[in-house]
Amino acid sequence: MNNVTTPPTKPVKAKAEKKEPTVRRSKFAEIYPEDAALKVEVKENPKKKGSASNERFEGYFKSTTVGAALANGLTYQDIAYDVGRQFITVSKKAA
Repeated sequence: MNNVTTPPTKPVKAKAEKKEPTVRRSKFAEIYPEDAALKVEVKENPKKKGSASNERFEGYFKSTTVGAALANGLTYQDIAYDVGRQFITVSKKAA
């Protein structure tokens, strides 16, 4: 008596086609357009010395627009945080 059973096999799934990655825009990109003017309201960097946020904040001193700040390493989240703390102000269009 040979009672050998084979284990059930899993159904083969069809591979999904790869989609082009979608570009996710931050909701802050609508609030702070890249051509909006940016002004630093503090004389000294308020961030903790040696921190990553301190290094990024230095980018504001070299920037006159949101786009320039982003190019200098800041993020939309940095901008939103610093506007909320009144470290910087952002106007709708660069002058």
